Amino acid sequence: MPTWGRPPTPSGPPNASATECWLTPSAETRPSSIQGIGLFAIERIRQDEVVMRLGGQLINDETLGSLAPPYSSLTVEKGLHLLLDPAHPVRYGNHSCEPNLWHRDATTVIARRDINPGDELTIDYATHTGVEAWSMTCHCGKSLCRRTVTGNDWRLPRLQAAYGNHWTPPLLDRIETAAGHRHADRWNT
Repeated sequence: MPTWGRPPTPSGPPNASATECWLTPSAETRPSSIQGIGLFAIERIRQDEVVMRLGGQLINDETLGSLAPPYSSLTVEKGLHLLLDPAHPVRYGNHSCEPNLWHRDATTVIARRDINPGDELTIDYATHTGVEAWSMTCHCGKSLCRRTVTGNDWRLPRLQAAYGNHWTPPLLDRIETAAGHRHADRWNT
């Protein structure tokens, strides 16, 4: 497994190379009832196990705003986004309002709970989408489905409580700023 460092800060190049994606060998792609193709566990994945490392091209706000959909990206620093490699299977990770994956840090995604073979691997896109104008219709069908997922969902107290510190750093910074404090060690929950 590759070693993953912190992505460059926004003062670095606006469109720089980043690390490569990695997906656990315990997952595969197949048709999804949520949307199109999804990622599915083919063997048991334990809680807190690393499931994927996200990589691709680092781009700034301006470049992200000029892209035509579809693309997959996440906000990794203020003003800096990781455009996922469109050829890598991690791009098939679907959204759920009751996900079984969440962020350990900006680019590391871990199991939120034990995951059984056959379960679709899902993450809440709101935990890594820092573009406030972004939104999508949700098709997860879960009891807590929000029906629309937005770049402002980090503001929802229910999600803040459910996900604790498992947001990408810029979204966690927004949550902490709105709450008027900073956590000493953000990745201990």
